Amino acid sequence: MVTDIEKIIDSEDDDLFTVVGTSEENIEKLDSAPYSYWRSVWKNLFKNKIAIFCLVLIAIVIFFTIFGPMMLYNPSPKNPIEIARLKNLSPNSKYWFGTSGRGECIWTIIWEGSRFSLLLAAISSVINIIVGLVVGGLWGYIRKLDPILIEFTNVINNIPSLLIYLMLMQLLEPSFWSMVFVMCLFGWLGLASMMRNQIIIIRNREFNIASETLGSSSRAIIIHNLLPNLVSIIVQVVSGFVPSCISMEVSLQYFNLMDSSQITLGKVLNNAAEGQYVNYPHTLFFPAIVLMIITIAFFYFGLALADATDPKTHM
Repeated sequence: MVTDIEKIIDSEDDDLFTVVGTSEENIEKLDSAPYSYWRSVWKNLFKNKIAIFCLVLIAIVIFFTIFGPMMLYNPSPKNPIEIARLKNLSPNSKYWFGTSGRGECIWTIIWEGSRFSLLLAAISSVINIIVGLVVGGLWGYIRKLDPILIEFTNVINNIPSLLIYLMLMQLLEPSFWSMVFVMCLFGWLGLASMMRNQIIIIRNREFNIASETLGSSSRAIIIHNLLPNLVSIIVQVVSGFVPSCISMEVSLQYFNLMDSSQITLGKVLNNAAEGQYVNYPHTLFFPAIVLMIITIAFFYFGLALADATDPKTHM
């Protein structure tokens, strides 16, 4: 009985098959473009409409933190009479977001405060990421570090973080760099612990054991085996760094542990909460909206980036 395959082979249609020959160049030739990890990442990311929307929101916020005060700058009043005249004004053509209970232009102080808060969060996040990746990588490879770092992590995790930050800020002089120091003192522990766990899991998988058995170098194992599987998990953890740093700044501002002369987003919110925001809701509404936009946009963009960097989602 003639099989279907034999019928196809015996077919007179020569277009069904192409003779490659014995040329090494033809044998190695690919009909499709070679797989590129980062090309697939960006392709998946920009297919996600939520990610694009959040990225646009982040770009808008950054734009206004730089140029917002230049677009409408109303200096804070110093004279008590002028403060009394300007406080709690509703939004108008001169004061787009109205004025606060201290007579300050809410538009101006929101963007000046957001600039400080974003800069603080960005620097703290970068330091936490670098320290977390380095310590986590060493922790995963050097098993002798396990007893020390596990006990250290258990101690720190069982102490309320806000209590630690409050005690440290009481001891330090309130300033930008003291805030960075406090946020970076233990902020890297979560990322380091996650890195350690994932490295141990991946090192014990069959494909990595096969690579080590075949004599692959440590550099090749890290680049081709570990990093592609770790990037999405790292991004998912890192996506919460900026919102958490801003939230911590708002909390410390609430306890008056920041530099009182520095305008921050937390200070704007704290002043609104202390004022008559029930009678003048615009004093709390606008800074709260900006804070929500920043935290939600960074969080969801981080989640979308984590999905895009996961090799399992690449086609």
